[in-house]
Amino acid sequence: MTLNGLLSQSLSLNPTIDHNFLAVEGHTPVREVLTMMSCLSSHCTLENRKEIYPPDKFNLDPKTVNYSLLFKENPLNSCVLITEENILIGIFTERDIVRLTANNITLDHLTIKDIIAQAPIALQYSEDLNIFNALSILNQHQIRHLPIVNHDRQPIGIITHESIRKSLQPVNLLTRIHYLADVMTTKVIVANLNDSILKIAKLMTNHRISSIIIIEERDNKQFPLGIITEKDIVQYNALKLNLEKTQAKTVMSSPLFGLSPNASLWDANQMMNDYNIRRLIITETTGELLGIITQSSLLKVLNPPDMYGVIDVLQNVIEERTENLEAINQSLRQEMAKRQKAENNLVVIHEKLQQEVEKRTKELLEVNQKLQEDINEREKVEITLRTSEKELKKQTKQMQETLNTLQNTQLKLIQTEKMSSVGQLVAGIAHEINNPVNFIYGNIAYAQEYVNEILELLELYKDNYPEPILEIQQKSQEIEIDFLKEDLNKLLKSMKVGAERIRDLVISLRNFSRLNESQMKMVNIHEGIDNTLLILQNQLILKGSHQGIQVMKEYANFPEIECYPGQLNQVFMNIITNAIDSLQEAFIQETIKPIMIQGQIFSFPIILIKTEESQDKNHILIRIIDNGKGLAEDAQQHLFNPFFTTKPVGKGTGLGLSISYQLITEKHKGSLEYSSSLEKGTEFIIKIPKLQTETKPMMWPL
Repeated sequence: MTLNGLLSQSLSLNPTIDHNFLAVEGHTPVREVLTMMSCLSSHCTLENRKEIYPPDKFNLDPKTVNYSLLFKENPLNSCVLITEENILIGIFTERDIVRLTANNITLDHLTIKDIIAQAPIALQYSEDLNIFNALSILNQHQIRHLPIVNHDRQPIGIITHESIRKSLQPVNLLTRIHYLADVMTTKVIVANLNDSILKIAKLMTNHRISSIIIIEERDNKQFPLGIITEKDIVQYNALKLNLEKTQAKTVMSSPLFGLSPNASLWDANQMMNDYNIRRLIITETTGELLGIITQSSLLKVLNPPDMYGVIDVLQNVIEERTENLEAINQSLRQEMAKRQKAENNLVVIHEKLQQEVEKRTKELLEVNQKLQEDINEREKVEITLRTSEKELKKQTKQMQETLNTLQNTQLKLIQTEKMSSVGQLVAGIAHEINNPVNFIYGNIAYAQEYVNEILELLELYKDNYPEPILEIQQKSQEIEIDFLKEDLNKLLKSMKVGAERIRDLVISLRNFSRLNESQMKMVNIHEGIDNTLLILQNQLILKGSHQGIQVMKEYANFPEIECYPGQLNQVFMNIITNAIDSLQEAFIQETIKPIMIQGQIFSFPIILIKTEESQDKNHILIRIIDNGKGLAEDAQQHLFNPFFTTKPVGKGTGLGLSISYQLITEKHKGSLEYSSSLEKGTEFIIKIPKLQTETKPMMWPL
């Protein structure tokens, strides 16, 4: 079978190889090797163990805790590789120490080479090897340490049951569906509290096991009290204890870590990882000993046929989800194509409007030139005909008024045509988006209802047929029916939230596109500001940076006002767009001004929008503040003049603020004021009456 991707990488031999191992020459004394394998070095003192594992962490009495079990076991200390001129000639393990101890062999004058029984079993490294090759050798020769050598038989690492167990965690899904009762060793070799350590070492040697459970018998039942492992025998030898006279109860490791037989192998694996231990006791709820779980027990379920079966299932799931993602991507591409088409249409409309503005501008300049010629001619006539001076002045004044009327009429015509086209386009796009969204949103409730009814039917089947046929059980496990029932409702809720968000965007587009409404309405002014900000959302990201312009809002609490909502939205759009352009330019030139808001100073691009009532309670004020570039004094004098702009050629028409001023002062009988400087940025203040019908026309001075 061919493995690919992450699964193939997870079964590679490389993650299981530990390259940090102990190695000595053959002439090294056994006692020195014993010290290396034990915890007699300065970094393994009893005090260090207490610092690493304080008693209160485990709810233990510090007077009765035996820290030999709580000390983190290091698999690297359980064996030593023996080399000669960097060539592997043997391996010395904890089991060898137990065997020598059980045979009463004195270790004081022996070198490590003297006790090598036979040539070590090793595995020559190859990229083609996987975990199953190593497991096969470990099981075939009943060993727990497998040296890895290169082609010159020089050791480069070592593999143990623990290194295999830890490396298989990402793909070892089989441990979740096995119970400890399936793989635990029930024939546990035990000893009594008064048995000597020498007797226990002989039991380990005779039965070729790595640990002995110390038990107490009550009512013909065995109750575990402690444990003695090969690691403990190594430490006792290093301490030169009298093993024949030392009893198990004085040196055994306790308390024991245990689980119930109904726990999963995954639980056992997690506990071994959390406490870095190699074995767990399996007990009844009464504390009676049932069996023992070791690392080799966990690895019993990792046989190739089972693993390949899991891999097949995972690959099928990955392929299915890949197809779903491709379908979603195709749908997104189609949506992007539609939006691109809409953007192209907007560009075409903008170009047409630009051409129309240029055409009207040219005509206006020609009219202005002609008027100027007429004025000059009339001035000449005035010099020669002083008697008609009064009449000429009157005609000149009339011509100037005509010119102003023509300019205002042209300005209104351009704005009406522009905003009418934009409004129709936005309304059309909102309508086209709204239809499919309403279809989806309207059917989600029915889909939720149908799904719930199907799930209720499944529960009825489950209640009335608790033991389904094997085929149904297998299909339920294959599709993960419990996860499917839980995730299906989440999926429908996510679809509903997405549809609601699109619907809110459509409502915002519709509200903003109300540019051609001829009647005043009572509206919430804050909704118009929010809709405008939503449409300008993509412009709030600064060019050449991932940083965005921060919009801060301080809205006052006042009722709806009477106004032309579309025209006010246009004013908000013009002023906020100018603020964005100013902040963009200041950001590029690194001239963003510090601004204080509510007692806090900010030094990044900010647009602050505040609303409040006037002191007479008859008007509202909308303040739009930015900490951008600001305006020079000479530019401020012409700010509301038609066709005046501080932007580069081709970027602005110079109509936005002029139109905004007319809409506020003439249409809404309010005022549009500003305050700007190169040191502080710009602030626009819009003041309009709450009720237009009860307010007389008025002009607010700047």
